Amino acid sequence: MTLEFNFTYLANNEIFEYLLKFYAKNYHFEFKKEEENYTLKISGEEEELKDFCDILSKMSYSVFLKDFEVKAAQDFTPKKSEEREYQTYALLTHLNANAYDKNGFLCENEWGVFCESELKIGKNFERITKENFNFFLEKSLKLLKNHQSIYLKNHSGIYAISLFAKDFKGDFLMPCKLEDLRSIFVCNDQILKLLASVEKPLISLKINAAFRQKHALNFNEFKVKLADDLFLYALGLKFEDTHFLSFKKLESFNEEFELLNYEERLVVLRGFDFVAKRARELIFSKEDKNMAKLSYLASLEGENALILELSEDYEDILLLNRELNLLNLKLPKHSKELYEEIRKDEIGSRLLTNFQKEFALLDEALETQNNFFSLFGILGRILDLKPTLREAAFALLALADSAKIPRGVKIDYRLKENKEFDYTRTLRSAMSFMLAGVEKNNIAYGAVESLGYFLRDTYDDLREKKQVDKALISGSLFSHKSLLKITLKHLKNSKLSDVPLYI
Repeated sequence: MTLEFNFTYLANNEIFEYLLKFYAKNYHFEFKKEEENYTLKISGEEEELKDFCDILSKMSYSVFLKDFEVKAAQDFTPKKSEEREYQTYALLTHLNANAYDKNGFLCENEWGVFCESELKIGKNFERITKENFNFFLEKSLKLLKNHQSIYLKNHSGIYAISLFAKDFKGDFLMPCKLEDLRSIFVCNDQILKLLASVEKPLISLKINAAFRQKHALNFNEFKVKLADDLFLYALGLKFEDTHFLSFKKLESFNEEFELLNYEERLVVLRGFDFVAKRARELIFSKEDKNMAKLSYLASLEGENALILELSEDYEDILLLNRELNLLNLKLPKHSKELYEEIRKDEIGSRLLTNFQKEFALLDEALETQNNFFSLFGILGRILDLKPTLREAAFALLALADSAKIPRGVKIDYRLKENKEFDYTRTLRSAMSFMLAGVEKNNIAYGAVESLGYFLRDTYDDLREKKQVDKALISGSLFSHKSLLKITLKHLKNSKLSDVPLYI
């Protein structure tokens, strides 16, 4: 009897492949991988296959696993698999967590790693081993219950860990037990599944209304992460009542693996832990890491993809055929330059004359990058949202993300005859709406929404010319939900990059 398992796995790493082979190693099996599609054929007696299905059902879930199906298949002759080395991961999995849950047994995970963390209780950090595990556990528990901190080091950084005292002074919280989450946060089963995955992502969750009102909090969300190694997992189980541990990152070696939970779509914000090792090393060996990331994405997607790289920190790029940037965006470095451009035609000059009768003109240096984030910053300054360009951009995006209107005003996004992006048209149309008395949140949402339509029109034009057939959404500007929503909605055959939006 033969079963065929088909999986869709969205990340370019070895984790899921390794786990499948690890659990299939005592069976006759054949494994094939074609881009995101994984096929595992396995043969045996009916009881053997039932046992394997049971094992597979307990294997740690991955956030990158999209689809899964199983069907009967024709028998096959197993080929001798090629011996190869896989990267090891110090992950908390069902294997080592379940062994500890059942009888306190300390064991390695599927990669043969017990625990990578080091603990400092005295002067120096010391690696946690099976021999000192329980000693460190009891010592840490005692210190935390006495409202003292413990210090932990792993590949991501050094952390001060303390018992959460409703003060939100840390960078993120770890519930001691999964069920503790609902005492503070709003979370459904899908969120719990993501948090408990083998990757143990950091996710920003909404604080429930009762907790927020009781403690008079002026913010709605906070970041949460479940225990990602056996020591932290065991430490959480030692607390009998509902508790959270507060993590403050004192020194950073790598960013946390952070996800945005957006309408059941996987949005990887930060952290390169689960990008293929060779690609990660290549990207971080380059001086221009963002361009190295784009080169990597282009190599994965091929020549028929348009890569939309819109960033808060780097130049925006609409990459065609791996090397051609279709976007020519040059923003001014001073407000005087902006107004001089607007005055170059009669309509713009008249607009500016009327505008300055109602609103103060800017007179300041503009620390712009050639990206739409900086354009939003200029518009945010014109709207007088915040005193600096960067703060004004974030304020405008926050207004757009929180807007409860079905459509915003149509802001002008267009190219000049020489194909350079005409940023003055964008700002002029927004200024016209200000003179007409349109509210700031409507203008903010309209600016973001209209950018989404500009990207759609650019992409559709390339599709009609048969130059592209898919779009890859990348870059940190897409971490803002209003832009992400309209882009995913209107760009046909588009997908999000599994490489983090921030670098």
